[in-house]
Amino acid sequence: MVKKIVLFDKLYGFSNEKTKKLLIKKYNKYLSELTKGFENSLIAIKKIRNYDNRLEVMIKGPEEVFLFNLLKKEIGTIHDFSEIKENMILKGNLTDVGKVGFGIFVDCGILNPKTDVLLSLRTLREQLCNNKQKSLTQIIKAYDLVDHFPVKIKIIDVKKKNNEIQGKLTQSTLQLFKKLVDENLEAIFVSGQTKGQLKKALIKSGHLRDIVSIKRYGFLENIVIFKQGTEAPGIIANIGKFLKKCKISAIRPEKIRKLILE
Repeated sequence: MVKKIVLFDKLYGFSNEKTKKLLIKKYNKYLSELTKGFENSLIAIKKIRNYDNRLEVMIKGPEEVFLFNLLKKEIGTIHDFSEIKENMILKGNLTDVGKVGFGIFVDCGILNPKTDVLLSLRTLREQLCNNKQKSLTQIIKAYDLVDHFPVKIKIIDVKKKNNEIQGKLTQSTLQLFKKLVDENLEAIFVSGQTKGQLKKALIKSGHLRDIVSIKRYGFLENIVIFKQGTEAPGIIANIGKFLKKCKISAIRPEKIRKLILE
């Protein structure tokens, strides 16, 4: 028996078939590292789906059920709209940030029909700026929110007739911002490159010693937290030349505090 799973991760940022194949090769290595110790089973990328750039993976062998559950837990998978219920916790990435004025959409891999979860402006004000009457633009700029930024979402409303879903940020996501503000630490979010390549860029630029942690939220989404006194814009300027075609944003506690206090 063969099991199939569509992973939550998306592959993007490739400009041609050569770079696409290189990215797939890196992802295969990532899967091998994640599932090492199960040599009797085969895990292979069957295809990248054209309509959402997600990976369809085939699992075959005696440990296929265990590996299926491992990938579901560690990477995540897609969801059918009919499965979505209130209070569910879903992994997601921000999408089309700033394109509408009433909130930010989150891609949680919901299909049939494809539906992104809305973080309404009201919810964002409540969770990110103590209910201050800030505009969406002010919130986006203060937190430097960009496409692909990783979040976890709690579903708070499902309107099946209109194919609409609303959510709010979970405490685990809010805790990241709280940690940075409380400890006065700056961070960067990097999308479009692997954790390994990001680490190489930090080494080449001489900034590896400045980091507190690098956390991988997705194959191409990583957040780096720096030691106190390190300024994110300076880091971005230095590592940018080593990370071509990446999107890098700076999470700066001073900007967040200003948004909340003003």
